[in-house]
Amino acid sequence: MIAWLVLAVVQGLGGVLAQQGTDLLTQQTLDRRSLNRFNKSHEEHSMCWERHGVDGFLSVIDTHNHFRPFFGPAVPFLTYLEWMIKHGILFSTMFGIGQKIEKAKDSDPDCCYYLHCPTLDYRVVPSMDNDYANADDFTKTYMGNKTLEEAVHLTLSITFPNLQSPAQINKNLNLIESTYEGAFKWAGEINVFKHALASNGFFEDSRVTEKRITAGEYDKLFGTLTVRKWPTTLHCDLGCDNYDAVPVQEDHRNKLKELGCHVPAEEVKAVRSDPQWWTDILGVYYHSFFDKENNPRDNFKKIMHLKVWDTLLSKYPDLKVVWAHLGLSKELKTLHPYIHVHILRELFKRHKNLVADISWDVLAKQLLMNHKSIDLPKSLVEHTDFNTDTNFMVNTSDILEMREELHAKWEVHEDLVSQRGSVSGPSYSMAIYLELFHEFPDRFLTGTDFVASFGKKSNFPGTKNKNGCVKDVPNHARQLTDTSSINMFLDDESFRKIVLGENFFRLTGLSDIYAAPPVCGDTLLPVWGLIVLVVVLLVVVLVVVLLVIFFCRKRDAEGGAFVRVGDNPSATTNV
Repeated sequence: MIAWLVLAVVQGLGGVLAQQGTDLLTQQTLDRRSLNRFNKSHEEHSMCWERHGVDGFLSVIDTHNHFRPFFGPAVPFLTYLEWMIKHGILFSTMFGIGQKIEKAKDSDPDCCYYLHCPTLDYRVVPSMDNDYANADDFTKTYMGNKTLEEAVHLTLSITFPNLQSPAQINKNLNLIESTYEGAFKWAGEINVFKHALASNGFFEDSRVTEKRITAGEYDKLFGTLTVRKWPTTLHCDLGCDNYDAVPVQEDHRNKLKELGCHVPAEEVKAVRSDPQWWTDILGVYYHSFFDKENNPRDNFKKIMHLKVWDTLLSKYPDLKVVWAHLGLSKELKTLHPYIHVHILRELFKRHKNLVADISWDVLAKQLLMNHKSIDLPKSLVEHTDFNTDTNFMVNTSDILEMREELHAKWEVHEDLVSQRGSVSGPSYSMAIYLELFHEFPDRFLTGTDFVASFGKKSNFPGTKNKNGCVKDVPNHARQLTDTSSINMFLDDESFRKIVLGENFFRLTGLSDIYAAPPVCGDTLLPVWGLIVLVVVLLVVVLVVVLLVIFFCRKRDAEGGAFVRVGDNPSATTNV
């Protein structure tokens, strides 16, 4: 009854998501979402954010936003800005993509997405084209346009650096900066390891290694970015456990055709030579990945890049690093949440300038918001990361209780999210990760990982799916809704820092101008909603009381309808 009334009030008195048409937010919500709310010197800044009411929990900041695709046309710049503004985005990075699909033969069909053409005939190669195109739009259309600048704050990023071949990076950086002086303020998304590109040649070239990092191959790039204090988004998969969506076997030339997702022999040798490092960072989870003789188990491939990643972070301790997607991907689905949370916690403790973005709808749909059953999934208690040598246990009762608490909050917002999103509610994993978000509220950022591609099927059929890459308004609404869905579960402090931008402003140096507005309170309704709810409940109670009095008086007038049990032993009660 109470939950139904709460939901009715949220939906009936404005809510956040639009009820009809293609709009994501109501006009009332959009009117309240403005840069003025975040400008410390503006009178609107003191107005508290009704996160479970009219202002909503959808992200206002997109720190992982690709304005350009891998190949083919992008959504026209002004059109895409219109989508973002219409959907309540107030601050955004402006990523390109630092690679383009290069086909081997001119006669081959064009391809706008690498998994539509997963062979070495369509290599994903480094390119500066997207950064130049973005910089043109930023400097010639956005900058100086008062209407746009007052509607959304953009931060332009370089994405071209190729860590596999770093020799020309700084030369190219100086070149593009001299052309667009002062325009760039961010770097990334830059790939360290990206298993999704395995079919398109990523692992055909030399990898990033500890040796290359310690030898200083990246000193010029990361030294420059450190001095300039640019946040730097790095994509570094922790490892892999499947290539289900990456058909490396389709091309006989691919080095991974027979091996699939595996740990190279030279890396296995290096791991065996330094078991203490792995013992220190994995702690109680060490034997999930190593046997008693310190040999890596088969599932070690899930975390095989961890030491390289830690080495890079240690080499450049003052670099502001944003770890994309928490280090996960579709090629890494089954790392136990306990272990992943432990690794994140250890890295946060070791590296003061490391933050992570919770971007990409795959994280929500694959891990955090994919609840399908009321029973605790066997995947958490009968897991591939368990073996006879492990000595940690999953606290199922606590997880069950936490997830039920999250589900109660989800039910209040479920209909609103389902209108535009594709998630199914908080998972048991979400309950585990939420504790980490609350423990380290200063270390996370919001983002969509939307790719604003506009390649028609007829022009970019590829070789596999033949469905083009056209994005539209519902695509953006869905991805923003899915990636924002976890925001509803954050406590007020974490919500203010992660969702309302305190972390983003600190990271970008915008905190002199902008700050997160105060949050009204972590209630399921804003103040006006609570008042309405109380009034509704009082009316219901009053009606019930009046009905009871009416019927009691009526029955008394008819000679009495109630019989005391003590007065008549044969009478019964219906309690």
